[in-house]
Amino acid sequence: MVLIERPIDERESADAVVLESPFLETSQTASFGARGFSESNEVQSPFLGNPADRLQLSEAEHLFGEALAELRDETFDEAIAFLTEETEQAVADRFTDEAPVHFAERERFAETYLSGVGFEAEQYLNALESGLTQLDLSSLTGEQLEDKLNQIDPETGELTPAGEEFIGGLVRKARSAIKFVANTAKGVGKIAGSLLSPVLNRLKALIRPLLRRVLALAIGRLPAPLQPAARTLASKINFEEEDRFEPEDEERDAEMSPANLADPETLAEEFDTALAEAFMSDAVGETQVEGEEFQDAASELEGRQLERLAEARGQLIDALRAGDPPVVGPAIEQFVPALLGALKLGINLVGRSKVVGFLAGYLSKLIGQWVGPQLSGPLSSAIVDTGLRLISLEAEVEQDAGRSEAGPIALASVIEDTVRRLAEEEDYIFEDEDLTQLAAAEAFSRAVSTHFPPQFVRPDLLQSATLGGTFVAKRPRSLRTYRKYTRVPEIEITPQIADTLPSFGGATLGRTLRAAGVSLPIKARMHIYQSAPGTTLPAIARTDRSLGGAGRGYAPSTSFHPLTPAAAGLLLREPQLGVAVPSSFLRSPNRIAVGQRFYVLQPLGTGAPAGLGRSPRARAALARLAPGKSTIAIDRRRGRISIRLYFSEDEAQRLASQIRSGRGHGALLQALVDAYRHIDGRNGRVPMLREEDQVFEDLLPNASRRMRGLRTALGRRLRGWIIPALAKWTKANAEAFVRAAAHPASGATIRIRLSGVPGLRAGSGPARAAMGTPAITITVTPGAR
Repeated sequence: MVLIERPIDERESADAVVLESPFLETSQTASFGARGFSESNEVQSPFLGNPADRLQLSEAEHLFGEALAELRDETFDEAIAFLTEETEQAVADRFTDEAPVHFAERERFAETYLSGVGFEAEQYLNALESGLTQLDLSSLTGEQLEDKLNQIDPETGELTPAGEEFIGGLVRKARSAIKFVANTAKGVGKIAGSLLSPVLNRLKALIRPLLRRVLALAIGRLPAPLQPAARTLASKINFEEEDRFEPEDEERDAEMSPANLADPETLAEEFDTALAEAFMSDAVGETQVEGEEFQDAASELEGRQLERLAEARGQLIDALRAGDPPVVGPAIEQFVPALLGALKLGINLVGRSKVVGFLAGYLSKLIGQWVGPQLSGPLSSAIVDTGLRLISLEAEVEQDAGRSEAGPIALASVIEDTVRRLAEEEDYIFEDEDLTQLAAAEAFSRAVSTHFPPQFVRPDLLQSATLGGTFVAKRPRSLRTYRKYTRVPEIEITPQIADTLPSFGGATLGRTLRAAGVSLPIKARMHIYQSAPGTTLPAIARTDRSLGGAGRGYAPSTSFHPLTPAAAGLLLREPQLGVAVPSSFLRSPNRIAVGQRFYVLQPLGTGAPAGLGRSPRARAALARLAPGKSTIAIDRRRGRISIRLYFSEDEAQRLASQIRSGRGHGALLQALVDAYRHIDGRNGRVPMLREEDQVFEDLLPNASRRMRGLRTALGRRLRGWIIPALAKWTKANAEAFVRAAAHPASGATIRIRLSGVPGLRAGSGPARAAMGTPAITITVTPGAR
């Protein structure tokens, strides 16, 4: 059964679908009228994974999971990321020096900068409390509740662009929470007002700690966890687990450390889980999960791993520049603990003093021929001559410490990269001396091929035989250091290539370029980067002169794209310049890995990359134009599957124009089918709630235990339900899409909800599972929510 927004008119249903011609003559149209690990034969459900791991959840935990699923909002994640970026920019404008002596001043400045956002947030939540707590929300209709909420919306004209985005995200979050309270009260037999007050109190209590964490990220510190107990339960219900449908990463088996031990998405997830806990504890009368009380991290001392690493890296560079080989070993031994503290996988080497000692001696011996002012001169000259002038870095090197510092910086990068790669190895490597030496030699070889000019590297180790560049550390003594490739190749990108290459969040390069107003094909310069501990993509855009001019560029996340081996092969014919990373580092530009590589395209004839703005407000506008994340969520408790297809402002306006020009619903249908097929086929995150033991054979005919097979079987059943429903919906709702696209909110979102999915809901037996199809509701709303 498909529910549509208005009945299908008989005349409209008989209209021909007008499709775009594939031929060059665009005026022609075609009209079609009414005419895993081990093999097993055992069928296994994709929803529950290994039966031994299935969990029985209490009523409170069910409610927690439902609240968490309702509260998750990726636009709020983006608002936190934007606020963090803007605050970091303001601090960088005020304090150009990141020396430890200025950390207290930087913190006070950031706290003052965020104070206005905190005040507006608290004022809005106070208005909500006074305006709603005395009402019986459960007695209000949805329209009446919406009208009441509209009356309380705040005015944010005095805030910065990021502040306005944050308050807007908070308003959406609060609205979701209030509506969930109203619906939950009916189910648990309580008065909505008695549930709303504790939830609003918790929401108010979370604002200051959240902004404190934004402050910590902006000045390069690791925020203390918001509430470990809630995050534990979130993982238990599988909201934060890796996608069970995702095939194993065949390109890279080793795990990788995130570039930052905390990120804006982590802050948003902690915020949501702590708020969801309020629903659980107050609705069913249970205490907080595992008895943990809320902790305000404003009184906690945030981690200073990046500060210690920047200071230790500077000391290592000085030792390599002025010292001689006998002193290099002790300098490396002092540097390694600071580096391991900034790596999630650094625990693999922590406490292994024997391995660290061996590594220090091994590296000091291998790089001894380059240590000291006389010996490092040829290396420094080669680096400066290997394209350094092309990316405007020579002046920066000379300003910092002179031309001779390029060599010591490269040596320090080799040491850092070697230790990082070794820390990513499995524990058993360190239990055997021969394996440790072998792994160290391999890590060192790969680090040298990354950071040394090609004339000093064995031909069989070269990452690029044609470009002849090397990665150079920029701002190596700062918290937000990164590496940039010394060659900026000029490439041509066709629509076919752009639509093939994936970008962050499941979007393609083609979609992101078109959303930024770029017409394909294009010729562009390709800037290539590699991340280090502390790297963020906004920091690169802000500090790289060749991107923003004088280091003042503002780039939306869509300016950066992951340089995977496939992307490097298609764009440069040099696949080894790309780095394969786990899919968790491809979901968002706010969560990247150490050693991951990226590229930014700068169309020839322009001064800025595609999608690069020159002011905070331009940054906000461009972010709204970017294609959003389309998602699939599976909720077993309610037996439903929810799909969100978001079309950016540019995409929505283009589709609306095609519909108005007389192409009917064909263009919209094509866009919807393409968008769904894209998220159906990509390796993405599928959050779900799991509960009682149940096997869903109907969804997995002849499926094996291998994850790829599970994805294929599930995807086939979903496509058979969803795509025909989209075809029926577009016939009656093309004009509804046009109205949504005309709304002041940016873009449009299509929501597809499958209810009563056969075999999905707990308690559905085989007989019931084998019959029928789900009820499908499709709606369109303005904006990204």
